[in-house]
Amino acid sequence: MKYIPEITLLLLLLFVHSSQAKGKRRKCPEGAWSEGKIMNTIMSNYTKMLPDAEDSVQVNIEIHVQDMGSLNEISSDFEIDILFTQLWHDSALSFAHLPACKRNITMETRLLPKIWSPNTCMINSKRTTVHASPSENVMVILYENGTVWINHRLSVKSPCNLDLRQFPFDVQTCILIFESYSHNSEEVELHWMEEAVTLMKPIQLPDFDMVHYSTKKETLLYPNGYWDQLQVTFTFKRRYGFYIIQAYVPTYLTIIVSWVSFCMEPKALPARTTVGISSLLALTFQFGNILKNLPRVSYVKAMDVWMLGCISFVFGTMVELAFVCYISRCQNSVRK
Repeated sequence: MKYIPEITLLLLLLFVHSSQAKGKRRKCPEGAWSEGKIMNTIMSNYTKMLPDAEDSVQVNIEIHVQDMGSLNEISSDFEIDILFTQLWHDSALSFAHLPACKRNITMETRLLPKIWSPNTCMINSKRTTVHASPSENVMVILYENGTVWINHRLSVKSPCNLDLRQFPFDVQTCILIFESYSHNSEEVELHWMEEAVTLMKPIQLPDFDMVHYSTKKETLLYPNGYWDQLQVTFTFKRRYGFYIIQAYVPTYLTIIVSWVSFCMEPKALPARTTVGISSLLALTFQFGNILKNLPRVSYVKAMDVWMLGCISFVFGTMVELAFVCYISRCQNSVRK
């Protein structure tokens, strides 16, 4: 028992030493320049212009999907949170000739407007914002050979190509389009990285399942030349269980209820009329409740065919009621 204090002290010293070894930054050797001095030297001789190169500047792009919001049928768009990464080479920012102790420098975001960038944007987005929690979520890393690595954490609202003909058994697609706003393909070429899109977690939306995503590159002709365009398409399949429970089953049962009038006597006119009118009003209300959450499109949807068919069945019971009443009245007239 007398060795316990010595053992405790030894374990405490080992813990403190290991904590310092893991948490302490590597100290630069004497004569090596600090990051601030290196950046001041680079920026003092730097001009914000298109980098000198024999060919166009090669910009590699990838995105990490952090989360997705709901897909809105009324406004035909969806919300997505992404980590947007760009990578290119600018020889004017190289510091390999300087006595640096690190091979890369994490730059402050205040220096970002002072260096050249390809000005890549999402040209089809309705709204794009940089997350600020609490400061802007932007990371800039400069490598010693002049390679620039920039990552933005963005919240994007992008349009979707909605086709509701098969609603509620439809499949929808939403597209993000990346393009350099300032430079055509002779100056800047855009490329997807090897893993262009990465899902950081399984994507689950209240009404849809994301079943597929794909990327492609296109070259478009504008008045100022050819421009590279990168596209990523997300495919969503609707979850139709809600509509089965809330629309198809109730309307199916409403039709069966309307057929109860067939079992009533022809003389029970008020009861038969009440059953038919109530069923027709219930279907009309149900139909309107579904349509108010959908855009006003001019083509016929699968749900429209079902609801109109249900209304036709109930309307047929009312026609049958009128026909029976007419026959009954004719028979009574003959007897008299």
